[in-house]
Amino acid sequence: MYPIIKLLLTLVGEMCVIVVIAYLIARTKYFDEIRNKKFTLLNCTILILVFGAVSIFGTYSGIDVFGAIANVRDLGPMIAGLIGGPVIGLGAGLIGGVHRYFLGGLTSLPCSLATIFAGLFGGIIYVLRKGKFIGVLGAVVFAALMEFFHMILILLLAQPYSAAVRVVETISVPMIFANSLGMLIFAFIISKRIRAQETDEGGKGESIS
Repeated sequence: MYPIIKLLLTLVGEMCVIVVIAYLIARTKYFDEIRNKKFTLLNCTILILVFGAVSIFGTYSGIDVFGAIANVRDLGPMIAGLIGGPVIGLGAGLIGGVHRYFLGGLTSLPCSLATIFAGLFGGIIYVLRKGKFIGVLGAVVFAALMEFFHMILILLLAQPYSAAVRVVETISVPMIFANSLGMLIFAFIISKRIRAQETDEGGKGESIS
């Protein structure tokens, strides 16, 4: 059995890289346009490609465990969906998911589907909240539940079942923890930036009046 602690530490390290990339994107005008619901072909395409690439990075930096890949691939599409809606989330999820599927292996189908659903579900949350960010706690709960769903898909779709069980027993805790921690850090950064922008906008409004 692959040492779970070592696996956890490795995934946390990979997660930090993804959070840094997400943080840099959050400082761009494209993110500000998306947050203000000013969707254009350019900013949507950029966010889809960036978070799709982040998802692929999560796969390539993952660790082989009994023919499966322990990874933080879902984090990119989850973030994309929560901040950009279903089109951006699904687009990023499709890039990461289709790429994962063609790599093959024991869990290729369930893991590729999980990545696609991660972006789509994040986008649905965006729509239900009418574009308002779900907040730190909500984002972390979403990430944890998404990774739990990921494990269920592996148990349902990967064959043989005994191998699927062995994989889930090994990777479930590290993947749920690493993706949730990554979402926690990102959600905190985004919430803080949104509050700062709202304060600046409020100050400008008072100055004008």
